[in-house]
Amino acid sequence: MTDSTRPARLGPIELSPGITRGNVLVKLWASFVGISALSGISILQSYLLNVHMHVPRAAQGTISGNLAFWTEVVGLLLFVPFGIAADRFGRRAVVTFGFVMVGLGWALYPFADNPGELLMFRMVYALGAPAVASTLATLVNDYPLDSSRGKLIGITSVCNTLGTMFITGFVGRIPDHFQQYDINPETGGRVMFLLGAGLCLLTAVLTARGLAPGLPVGRQRRPPVSQLLKSIFRATRNPRISLAYAGALVARSDVVVKGLFLGLWAVQAGRQEGLTPARAMAQFGVMILIMYTVSLVSAPIFGWIIDRVNRVTALIIALATASTGYLSMRFLTSPLHLEMAPLLIVLTMGTGFMVKASLSLLGQEAPVAERGSVIAGSSFCGALGILIFTGVGGRLFDSWGPWAPFVLAGGYQAVLLVVAITIRIVAPGRMPERARLRGTDQQARA
Repeated sequence: MTDSTRPARLGPIELSPGITRGNVLVKLWASFVGISALSGISILQSYLLNVHMHVPRAAQGTISGNLAFWTEVVGLLLFVPFGIAADRFGRRAVVTFGFVMVGLGWALYPFADNPGELLMFRMVYALGAPAVASTLATLVNDYPLDSSRGKLIGITSVCNTLGTMFITGFVGRIPDHFQQYDINPETGGRVMFLLGAGLCLLTAVLTARGLAPGLPVGRQRRPPVSQLLKSIFRATRNPRISLAYAGALVARSDVVVKGLFLGLWAVQAGRQEGLTPARAMAQFGVMILIMYTVSLVSAPIFGWIIDRVNRVTALIIALATASTGYLSMRFLTSPLHLEMAPLLIVLTMGTGFMVKASLSLLGQEAPVAERGSVIAGSSFCGALGILIFTGVGGRLFDSWGPWAPFVLAGGYQAVLLVVAITIRIVAPGRMPERARLRGTDQQARA
């Protein structure tokens, strides 16, 4: 006979009441596909700019920055409405809609004939991206108990990394494989994006059927829309939520800056070495596999650390790693050279640590009934950060050098590191539940 009062578990992760293993597995698949689709479109679009549209090298950084800029403008407008919708109508409907729109955007993308059409198709994708990003961030905080929050975030990060490795290491190599069989390069680009679109639409079907229905607090206790809207601003009175918002400003932009500008840097470095864009992307895929293998190992370890230290401390560790990685890009000569792998590994670890640390701090501090809206506020900050770091970074990429967007992000993280240390001293907040209980037991034994 089983104890019905005990929470369900998925391995070491204790699940919230009413959440099944199947719900978590579908959520992990959605993370595998979703985050790779959100980051992969920026990584792979460099192939379209070079092969499909023949955009001059000097304009590629600005065009790429503009595409990301207008995507995030749409995100700024939609993150909060989607967060409120998730708290009012449920996470499942919002994330399913998001995957449908992202999939349609991926399907249309390779049929653009010029940057104007590319921007138009990117806007279709942009209608779904904020729904996917904010709702997945909410689900990873809904499904575990607080004592397992870091572990589930760490395992989710592994799925994110595997998805990105799949997009870059397999999907991104499709044009190169096609070229070896003398198939039209444009056909390879279309197949590459259509495969990504199919994965998104398949995931929409799975989320519609496999995620937990309803709301964590029940439909009878749903806060009114006005309260949910105010909760975003009310939450900033908590210094730790304000810190998490400031971290989100760079955590999401970290992923986009890395995906967007490293992909461009790789293609341009490849041209200097006499490589075709397809061959440069394939060689860059090998580097990404190396980087993300390290991320696969570090993600669950850092998730374990998050559940055992004060979560502001976890953010300090993340900021120290990320600022070091981003500032070190000033010394990177080419993202295609294996001797540069240590710098890119630190960069990748810092990016992942920032996402996990800021999200776990936010999930701990946000009220359950308003969690979707508060996390949407964090996503809003992330979109704002992307506007800044890609809009300005794209121009710096073209005028100063490919290292410039990374140093811009790294400088911000170094400043935020000082702020985080200050908050840890004056307003540290509580320890994770299990870590606090362990400390109490140790005191009692003493």
